[in-house]
Amino acid sequence: MKTSFPMDDQLNQIIINYLKGEASSDEQQKLSRWLDQNTENKKRFDQFNDIWFGTSKGLQAKLKFDAIGALKKVNHKISLSEEQPNSKKLIEMTRIQAFLRIAAVVLITFGLSSLAFWQFYSGKKISISDSITEVTAPIGSKSKVTLPDGTKIWLNAGSTIRYNGNFNKINREIKLEGEAYFDVTKNKQMPFIVHTLSNINIRVLGTAFNLKAYPREGSVETTLVRGSLIVEQGGSKEKKVTTLAPNQRATYIKKEGRVFLSEIDKQTLKTESPQKLDQLKEKVLFAPKVETEIFTSWKDNKLVFRNEGFESLAVKLERWYGVQINFAGDEIKNYHFNGAIENETINDVFNIISYTLPIKYTIKHNIITVSKNLRSKQ
Repeated sequence: MKTSFPMDDQLNQIIINYLKGEASSDEQQKLSRWLDQNTENKKRFDQFNDIWFGTSKGLQAKLKFDAIGALKKVNHKISLSEEQPNSKKLIEMTRIQAFLRIAAVVLITFGLSSLAFWQFYSGKKISISDSITEVTAPIGSKSKVTLPDGTKIWLNAGSTIRYNGNFNKINREIKLEGEAYFDVTKNKQMPFIVHTLSNINIRVLGTAFNLKAYPREGSVETTLVRGSLIVEQGGSKEKKVTTLAPNQRATYIKKEGRVFLSEIDKQTLKTESPQKLDQLKEKVLFAPKVETEIFTSWKDNKLVFRNEGFESLAVKLERWYGVQINFAGDEIKNYHFNGAIENETINDVFNIISYTLPIKYTIKHNIITVSKNLRSKQ
């Protein structure tokens, strides 16, 4: 017999408590254990997640129901749909989806406090511990999550955000490791703050921007799409701030890590010499006008490259496809590539690159070896 969405009232209440932001540590741990039990439990969350984003939020204030009863009914309807013969399933699912949309609205009105919860197993990893929610997009995947305040975040591969139970109650602060695109809900009384592992914080009210802050890379890069934001550097006593307007970009050079500068950053520097970079460590570079698509298109499953160094390009492809790229010689790392990649396989990508650059490659499992093509006429 399949293990389905919890029919036990105690578990249902735990779910509701979590949605209301009132679950205790013991309740959160019990919920996490239940989700880890089997794929059927995870599947329920995938189904709810799909329906969740199709609900009409305009009904929130108009409907009031018994939330525990609604959870049971939703589970019952899903179970029925799984037992339907294939010839009748499509018609039945149409009816069920209409019911589930209403049930999802019931959960909203009951006091939803964390939309991310419904995305627990939708191609991302989420853990709940001591009132801390952690959302991770593993290498080779990208994820989207909606925070309790309505802010939408797209996470690039190998990225993690964390926020605590006070989010949207007494603050709107999160921590980012990796890269994310933010579409922030405006709240004048409560600024939205993103903390990175470096001494760089981003402060906004309501705006859209891209922030890249991978721990092992030597820079923190912020690109503003709309609205305005403040880049804060240093502690409260010696804080330096840089304000960005739309289509502007700030790049902070860290103390350590390999620096992969974009062409725009290089133009700002005027030179890419190691000596120049050493002088600029722990400083913010400012680019007054950029083509934002270059830095944000990844969230739409597209990579755009403008005279991109091959070594930098390889780092992005490794995260994007979950592969390892090795170079047979340092000369190849300095090649530059122009183009766009959208919905191609990794083999397609290297076919495209080999048309424009004098390289050849081999793919064995998830390891790609790139070498110079001596027969190329380029």
